[in-house]
Amino acid sequence: MRIVKYPRFSVLVMLLLSGVLLLWQHFGMNRVIRIDAATTLPMALQDDRSSGGASVARLIRDNDAFALHCLLSSTYEWPYCEMSIRLTDKPEGIDLSRFDSVKLNVEYRSPGARALRFFARSYDPAYGKANDDTTWKANELAFTPAVGGEVKTIPLHSFNVASWWLSEHNIPVEYAGPDLQRVRMIQLSTSGLKEPGEHVIRVRYIEFHGKWVSREQMALLVVALWVALAASVLVNDLRQMQRRLRHSRRREEDLRSLTKALQLENKVIGELARRDPLTGVRNRAGIRDELLREAELSQPERPLAVIFIDLDHFKRINDEYGHDTGDLVLKQFTAEVGTLIRREDYLVRWGGEEFVLFCPNTPLASAIQLAEKIRLHLRDLEWVSDLHVTASFGVTVLAQEPVADSLKRADEALYQAKHEGRDRVIAHRP
Repeated sequence: MRIVKYPRFSVLVMLLLSGVLLLWQHFGMNRVIRIDAATTLPMALQDDRSSGGASVARLIRDNDAFALHCLLSSTYEWPYCEMSIRLTDKPEGIDLSRFDSVKLNVEYRSPGARALRFFARSYDPAYGKANDDTTWKANELAFTPAVGGEVKTIPLHSFNVASWWLSEHNIPVEYAGPDLQRVRMIQLSTSGLKEPGEHVIRVRYIEFHGKWVSREQMALLVVALWVALAASVLVNDLRQMQRRLRHSRRREEDLRSLTKALQLENKVIGELARRDPLTGVRNRAGIRDELLREAELSQPERPLAVIFIDLDHFKRINDEYGHDTGDLVLKQFTAEVGTLIRREDYLVRWGGEEFVLFCPNTPLASAIQLAEKIRLHLRDLEWVSDLHVTASFGVTVLAQEPVADSLKRADEALYQAKHEGRDRVIAHRP
């Protein structure tokens, strides 16, 4: 009863945990970068006097805000004043792509249209120079604050790259898109239009809002937790299966003792044990009826394929590592092969380390491909005790002949494979 309740309880706990994590990500985990009057980040001013204009920019701070005062002149063709805030001197900058939006509490007084430009300048060594901020990509937002100021929240995906910057620096098309991964500086600037007079851009704060863990990362975490739960349930089921197999082996030993005591015939024993107790696959007695039926259904266009498989040097494994390790190898072998064959195929333990795979409706070429697939899978597999295990294969198909003839032919092909060096597939046609 505990085995049944355990996964159910775990699923309930996981559902609750998943819900808590998703809600926490949505309503919490908030990450904010704030720039206000108290900031110690370096600020710099620039105006068009460096280009032959006559505009004059001044920075004025008070307890509540910092402001760009610009006496804009129409002397220069594209007059401007701008204020720069250096976020970091590190070449890698700040990754603003992990943020969702920017919130600006700004007031703009001017004699013109009050069009404000906001830049996030990102450095990329592919086209920029670390010591020349004019080569840093000009990711741009343009908006007009309400009269008297307002708090404006803008999604970061609204950024575009300024066309004048792309043209001025001849940027290749593969680098022409917005890039907020290495932002080193932000800027506020007038529109660049000829609107002479006093311009005042008063900033109470600038905030970048995001999450410490993105929705995608949280989704991956939740998926990983579910995968871990599934894996733990599978491991628990495997342990239960191993317990049942050990119980089956003990039961087989008890049956042998009882058979000896009651002097039962071997034929009766074979009828009682149709499956190999160690690996759980069929044994010779267990395949008899199905093999006769499949042989009757076999036709030249849909033959029954017969694949003999022998684990190479298995005796050496038993001698050097012990029979317990050998048993683990056999169980791992049948489990791995079981994942590579169809539901209608039959894997039979023929004896010791020798197995036979019967594949209905399988031409010889397809049987050879399947054998080669299994061979390569076994050779590259991580085995118990770091062993290197290979196998040899003998392949044929049933023709209009007794089943025993095809079994003998496949066994001869297996013998040839082992004689030629093992770890190979040999096929004999009917």
